[in-house]
Amino acid sequence: MTKRSKELTKLNDQLNEHMDIILKCTIENKKYGKLLLASPPTSRYPYVYPRDTNCATQLMRRLAGSTNDYDCREQAFKIMESMAYFMKDCISPEGSWGQRYNLDGEDKSIYKQEDNVAHGIAIICNYLLTARFLKRQVKDMDDFFVCINKALDYSYTKLYEKELNLFYSTTSIHESAMEEGYTCWVNFSFLYAYSLANEVADKKDKKNIIKADFLNFRHQFLYSVSELFIGDNRYIRRTDPDGTRDMRPDFTLLSPFYFGFLHYKTQMENSVNYIEKQLWDPELGMIMRYLPFYKDFSTHVHAGNGPWLQYTAVLAQFHYWNGNISRGDELLKMIDSYKNEKGEIPEHLSTCQRFEEFMEREWNTGIDFQKEFYKPILLDNVDFDKILEEANNMHKSYEETGSHCIIRDHKRSEGGYIQFAAPLMWSHAEYARALLLRAGDWWKIHREE
Repeated sequence: MTKRSKELTKLNDQLNEHMDIILKCTIENKKYGKLLLASPPTSRYPYVYPRDTNCATQLMRRLAGSTNDYDCREQAFKIMESMAYFMKDCISPEGSWGQRYNLDGEDKSIYKQEDNVAHGIAIICNYLLTARFLKRQVKDMDDFFVCINKALDYSYTKLYEKELNLFYSTTSIHESAMEEGYTCWVNFSFLYAYSLANEVADKKDKKNIIKADFLNFRHQFLYSVSELFIGDNRYIRRTDPDGTRDMRPDFTLLSPFYFGFLHYKTQMENSVNYIEKQLWDPELGMIMRYLPFYKDFSTHVHAGNGPWLQYTAVLAQFHYWNGNISRGDELLKMIDSYKNEKGEIPEHLSTCQRFEEFMEREWNTGIDFQKEFYKPILLDNVDFDKILEEANNMHKSYEETGSHCIIRDHKRSEGGYIQFAAPLMWSHAEYARALLLRAGDWWKIHREE
């Protein structure tokens, strides 16, 4: 067996391990097939999240479309297919998608989270493009085009602010008030969605159901989003509603790379250096999502602050893409060191001391509840039953964390650590995507246009 064959065999085995855990985070649906959940069906997050699904779909497209015959190729395509039909059917009459859905397609959203419209478009487009690549038949093709067009129309007419050339959002990836305004993540997610829609229209939509006006808009938006999030020779995370530039460190500075737009490589490298210096966890290693100023009402620390493993895997992806293999390996090795006995990767970690402080000063006092359900970030007229259900899920997850997910280590200065939400499907998707980037087996994500 050649060295290349051995490497491919090892990679195939690793991908199978992650796919097996991703499959634990699915549930069989009679109408659609396997639906992706954020975590296993019995966990705190037994919902379909468009954001998490879109991130996983980017992995699935790479697996299904690989020239290497990975064992999980067909599984990846089937999941993409199931999720595309699910998303098509649960789009709102206005043309939007919400934060999360139950298995019947009922909207269970709590927050105003506008980037899900972009994620829904991307999920459907990636499926259609993969089906074309694999020469697979797509049922109800025109219905998909109608769905894409409706979502593009909603995005442009309801969320896009023409005078600023940017999309506005209330919350997005962080689900908190610190997201309100014009964020790097939301705007690059829409650029990604419009780019995929443009590709679908060009390659598949022979009836021109997807209107050219929306696709022509993409060209001017490409310029504005690329320029308006540059400051101090790096990317910035947000412009807040009053126009102030938010220069704080945040995982979302990786958004241009994550969605495949690398017109400014130097600024992207500077952003990565800034993230690693500012967000590195001094006790546990790896990167936090933002700095934990917990006294800031808009900042959530969720069971105690610490590194987020899916975001650290994205950071590893960047280093692999940029040719820094050793740094990428270091980051994945750190993630490996925090897997549980089943090989599962959590959402994030905290130290025992931080978790106990969080429970004492935020959860028990009700401050965390106030942050989570701050009225300006909630949907208008949100059903209180949904809030109560989420609060109960939060309480259950914190109790389980405190009783089953603590790894005591008195040699550590903060007493050991806790694993929160293990396994998280998204964490395994990003780790697997990093493996593909390391191997050089990935579809080109650097867009030149």
